[in-house]
Amino acid sequence: MNAKQHDWKPMESSTAGARCRNCGTHVTQQFARVFGDNGDIVHGCPSCTTYREMQSGGHLPGE
Repeated sequence: MNAKQHDWKPMESSTAGARCRNCGTHVTQQFARVFGDNGDIVHGCPSCTTYREMQSGGHLPGE
């Protein structure tokens, strides 16, 4: 079996990378995966949200 290997670099970012939907600040893909919603969309970053809100999910839009 030939599995395709992805060249993932967690600290590397691109100019077209993820951005905070709240303030527009660029965030890394790893940050988006950890603190973003299920689609890796960031609704709050350290520039506009506290870490307490990000850890509890308080920055995510409600249902």
